[in-house]
Amino acid sequence: MQYSDHQLVLFPVQTAGVPIAAMQLERCLRGLDLLGETLGEGRYAVGEAFLSLLCFLGCSPDIELVPHADKPFCYLQLPQGETVVDFNCIRKPPLSVATWVIIGNIHEAEAVPDAALLSALEAASGCRWKYAYRR
Repeated sequence: MQYSDHQLVLFPVQTAGVPIAAMQLERCLRGLDLLGETLGEGRYAVGEAFLSLLCFLGCSPDIELVPHADKPFCYLQLPQGETVVDFNCIRKPPLSVATWVIIGNIHEAEAVPDAALLSALEAASGCRWKYAYRR
């Protein structure tokens, strides 16, 4: 599979403390119908609600929703444990978090998470979430 280097990263504002369990995070996103089929290594195809849980900016973004072996497509990636990961995001200081959601093949300022997605993540984790882009 060809996974894009361009990503939208969602993360909790409170980076210290106990991270939300990976299973709890997956359950939250499955409940929203954001996750589709499992692709392996913590990656998932997009679910049916993908287009309603992201707000695409601009007039006609070129996004691929179906997994392809030979071209980038949109996918989600979740942590597989509680290991802290360092992210170098565009126009942001380095970020170290154990809980995160990556939405792959989203370029900088191409899309933002809908309020319903951020609210669901806040309800599941007990703290507010933010987002940033990386490549």
